[in-house]
Amino acid sequence: MTSQKVQEENRTIKLAVEVPAGEFKKSLQAAHRKLAKHFQVPGFRKGKVPYPIVVNHYGESVFYDDAIEHALPKAYEEALNEHDIEPYSDPRFNIREIGGDVGLKFDVSIALRPVVELGEYEGLEAYRPPVEVSEEEINEEIETARMRVARLVPIGDRTIQQGDHVTIDYTGLKDNVPFEGGTAEDHELEIGSGSFIPGFEDGLVGRMVGDEFELPLTFPEDYHAKDLAGADVVFIVTIHEALEKKVPEVDDDFVCDVSEMSDTVDEYREEIRERLEKEKAVESDRVYDDRIIDAIVKRSRIELSELMVDDEVEHKIEQQQKQFSMYGLNFSDFLQYSGQTIEDYKSTQSENLRRVLEGSWILNAVREREQERIEVTDEEFEEGVKEAAEGAGVSEELYEEQYLKTEHDRDRFRHDLEMKKLLAWLREVNVPIDEEPEQEVEFDEEPEESAGVDRQGEQE
Repeated sequence: MTSQKVQEENRTIKLAVEVPAGEFKKSLQAAHRKLAKHFQVPGFRKGKVPYPIVVNHYGESVFYDDAIEHALPKAYEEALNEHDIEPYSDPRFNIREIGGDVGLKFDVSIALRPVVELGEYEGLEAYRPPVEVSEEEINEEIETARMRVARLVPIGDRTIQQGDHVTIDYTGLKDNVPFEGGTAEDHELEIGSGSFIPGFEDGLVGRMVGDEFELPLTFPEDYHAKDLAGADVVFIVTIHEALEKKVPEVDDDFVCDVSEMSDTVDEYREEIRERLEKEKAVESDRVYDDRIIDAIVKRSRIELSELMVDDEVEHKIEQQQKQFSMYGLNFSDFLQYSGQTIEDYKSTQSENLRRVLEGSWILNAVREREQERIEVTDEEFEEGVKEAAEGAGVSEELYEEQYLKTEHDRDRFRHDLEMKKLLAWLREVNVPIDEEPEQEVEFDEEPEESAGVDRQGEQE
């Protein structure tokens, strides 16, 4: 194997690699052994056809894919070692020539470690959203708690109203014939939920439990079932039960039902205020962290390969596809509904993820420079494990057994604690402002399980 560097720019290096014909011939023969059982030539037993006969009969190219799979990874690794290259992206291969007479000749492009020239990172102004909790927000939390403990009780002698929960039988008829999907028994329905076609739920309002009646309706013109779109139908409906939601009054008894800490309404309102303030403070710190990092990036210089950005974009798409498939959806459908092409999506994500990568590497540079300041002691490590175990709702022993099994796990955990200390220190040495400057750049979501450097700057 021979290799040479043919290009290096913007932290991307391109190597030209050649596997000599004699060496590549061994890969072709290895492919022949692997695929032998698939070849059948008159005069030879299946699986026993010699290599030259197979080439004569099928052509040498029948072995190329498997021969490349055999030869290329080894040649790539040897080329990296020869040039002392540590790749920071997935390799991009381009086969130039292939054959038993010429060997295997290919180019490979990979990203090199980004170059960072760190600028100032203390005394910078960065936006931190004010932590304010309004009375309206507290009232909304109380209303949510009321809905959570509300009970459904029979409506009594009154007629059905919007918001009631009913149990019904119904049969839908089109031209006096039941249509598919139009019949159910003991179906539970909340009036006003919009679960049925327009007019159905309104047709139950004013009725009484025990009523049996016909409800003539027309399906919408754009209904998904073409045989029903715009069709006139009749539903035969029987109402078996109707319940109304009883929401408790906001008094001390209600507070005792929904809170383990408060006994009175005033105490409960203060409990909510403190909880919301803590939640908003966490979010405010997160925004402040991002703005600090952004301010440092603006005062620093970083050069990184576009291949790293491309890797993150592809990873993002893979994650999106997995998430959509969990719900039986396709990522391509999302693109269509959102009016985007895959090229549009990649372009947007490329810009966002480049900022994430730049911020990660800049933060990593600060971490390296301030290593002594953020070093995590054994006591801090154990305290971190205790807090993490409490957050996971398990014992410290079980947490360590499940999440800190290897040295790599413990190193990763220690790194996370270091980053928390670093971000806390950066908050202290920079200046929060409560008005967001114009044209402030926001970081998009972090790439999960990044192949490069995560949001806290760790190289994986």
